[in-house]
Amino acid sequence: MTKKSSSNARVARKSNNKKFMAAKSSIASGKGSSFKKSKASTNPNRPDPAGGKAGSQFRTKATINRLNMYKAKPDLVKLKKAPTDPNAGKIQPDRRWFGNVRVVD
Repeated sequence: MTKKSSSNARVARKSNNKKFMAAKSSIASGKGSSFKKSKASTNPNRPDPAGGKAGSQFRTKATINRLNMYKAKPDLVKLKKAPTDPNAGKIQPDRRWFGNVRVVD
């Protein structure tokens, strides 16, 4: 029983791969695609829903990218991680950098 189900899964994977490769080759040849372009408002490369009609409130690519940037949050774990390099953030003292400094004793 288990052998049969694993072979069915393999056949399904093969057929999915064939469909993907066919779609990929049709894109390369210019025939079209079985994948539809996303029409999400956060997609900067989406098609114009108004079709370029006057008075359309279609956001520009730059506006969408800016709004997506505002939504993006930094990786706090990565920010709080201490550097592994012991010399990170340190400068090597050099006479040229401290030449004109006057200090009152």
